[in-house]
Amino acid sequence: MLNTEQKPLNVIESLVSGFEIIFLHPWALLVPIALDLFLWLGPQISAKPLIENILALLNANVNLLTDNSPDTLQSVEVIRKSLQELANSFNVFGVMSSGVPTLFWVEPPTTEWARTLLYTVNNSWILLALAIPLAMVALVLTVLYFEMIGHAVRGEKSVKVFFVHLLKSLVTTTLLGLLLFVGICLLMFPLSLLAVLVSFLSQGLASFVVLTGMMLMLWAGLYLSFALPAIFVTGSNAPQAILNSISLFRFDFWSTMGLVVVTYLIRWGFTIVWQLFFNTPAGIVFDVIGNAFLGTGLMAAMMVYYADRMKWLNNLRRRIQQHQAQLKGQ
Repeated sequence: MLNTEQKPLNVIESLVSGFEIIFLHPWALLVPIALDLFLWLGPQISAKPLIENILALLNANVNLLTDNSPDTLQSVEVIRKSLQELANSFNVFGVMSSGVPTLFWVEPPTTEWARTLLYTVNNSWILLALAIPLAMVALVLTVLYFEMIGHAVRGEKSVKVFFVHLLKSLVTTTLLGLLLFVGICLLMFPLSLLAVLVSFLSQGLASFVVLTGMMLMLWAGLYLSFALPAIFVTGSNAPQAILNSISLFRFDFWSTMGLVVVTYLIRWGFTIVWQLFFNTPAGIVFDVIGNAFLGTGLMAAMMVYYADRMKWLNNLRRRIQQHQAQLKGQ
């Protein structure tokens, strides 16, 4: 399934190959479909009282937290509205969908099929006790989902190989998450401290420091877009997955950037399309299946692109080494 020619696959060829692989291996859609159906028809856990407590705390201390300038007050109002919407819609079970393309990670649709069984959490310790195991379930579901796609992209048939890769990928993905968490802390802690210090001089300068930190995180996230494909396609360890992802952007920035941007635009565009069918249960089922196919096809395309491009890079390096060896021999 991977390109053997010297010329690597372009963005369109990678997308076509990705969706073709998922069309031939539809079982890769099982995880996102099953998870969306559970979030839609299953019980829900609301954290509304806790979020409303945060909102009340914000309202009570708005004068202390802001300089009462029009721009700052407008930003606070946006935060207030976002918190209120989150309080009314957030389902704690949505934590399980962290790494899987689902439609209902925040709020399931309201239809006559939807269950009304609702639990409310009003204690932060209980919420934490729920969030930790749900986050672990999310990790397992994400690894299972990505391994199913990777198994199809690699063209393997053995079930034994699948489970061996699954266990190895679970460990590697966990280590990758820990490395990224440490990296974020190392980046944001000094910037946050700097923002607090400069806030005594200027709120605008403090906002600029925070914005700079966010931009650095977005840029780092972009360069790490292929870290997970590296784990599930070529079995890279966590540090090597990071280096391989960065290598793709370093050696072929515009093509790699093009695939990431096109993938994002397709996902964003179809969020509007799915809204058109939310009025009926049949339409929601169509959305669930369509979104699962779309998200899985796009991830398969990224894996195909990564595998083909890394093969091209390795061949290029090998040719360079052979050429250098020939020059030394002369």
